[in-house]
Amino acid sequence: MRKLLLLLTIVFGLSAASFAQKSTKMKMKDGVMMVDNKTMLCKAGKCSPLTTVYTCSDKCKVSPDGTVTKPDGSTMKLENGYEISKTGKVTMIPHGQSGHVCGPNCPMMKEKMKGKTK
Repeated sequence: MRKLLLLLTIVFGLSAASFAQKSTKMKMKDGVMMVDNKTMLCKAGKCSPLTTVYTCSDKCKVSPDGTVTKPDGSTMKLENGYEISKTGKVTMIPHGQSGHVCGPNCPMMKEKMKGKTK
């Protein structure tokens, strides 16, 4: 009986861990992201190449080459691993999600490096 309970606990734990990993990696916000130097439009969890100008609700415009033009006329270029939400907020794609780029600017990479130097 104990072996059966142990087996069920292990199976349940593994399936829950597997489900949790899949759900965090597949979360994609509506907006535009830059992945592998490609500007991708994401809607309802599906991404496709951006082919026309995308306008955010705050009137920011994102061109297919990744140039963001803000309402005040200033511009910036989306870098790999960054996204702009449908409200116009530019953020780094969270660690572990599809499109995230680990590098020197990644907070998770900085934490890993701190651990190695101690």
